[in-house]
Amino acid sequence: MRPTHVAILALLALAGCNTAPPNLEPLPGSLTYGETGPMRKTQAAPGTMIQNRFLHQGTMVYETYEVQPDHSYKLVRRSVADTWSN
Repeated sequence: MRPTHVAILALLALAGCNTAPPNLEPLPGSLTYGETGPMRKTQAAPGTMIQNRFLHQGTMVYETYEVQPDHSYKLVRRSVADTWSN
């Protein structure tokens, strides 16, 4: 195989790799649900992680937000649990 073919195949293989998380859409109960743009502001320092948990359709939802440089929230992680202990 020619070196250019190997390089093209390597680039195509790397193009399929995506380490960025998908954009999460806010659910009813999310801190940013129903907001357009960065409406919610906080005094927390940029980079601070903020936790939120709420009940959505019988499932406990745990969310993590990162405070952005403009002090708005960005939803970066969500996990769900069908049951939880009191």
